[in-house]
Amino acid sequence: MINLLEEKPINIAGVLFVAQPNNTAKVAEELGGFPGAEVHEIADNGSMVVTIEENDLNRGEKGKGLINTITDMSNLPGVISSSLIFHHNDYGLPQHQGIKV
Repeated sequence: MINLLEEKPINIAGVLFVAQPNNTAKVAEELGGFPGAEVHEIADNGSMVVTIEENDLNRGEKGKGLINTITDMSNLPGVISSSLIFHHNDYGLPQHQGIKV
């Protein structure tokens, strides 16, 4: 049987950030500098779509964790708001709990 799922569990968030329109490029650059973050779309009104994938640099004891990373991103100067628009976590799947599928 072919398992199309990731070998390691993944935790990904999609966040809509809104920045001051005159500061969007700088904010986008800073957001993209966070571990696991990627800026995908930037609109003229200052809104941008960013995904953050949990990895060894931002996970648990080695980092701040996904939610704390998003909080730090939201507190950057120039960020007006942030909204979690997507979240995927497959830690609960049987293959990530040592159950044979």
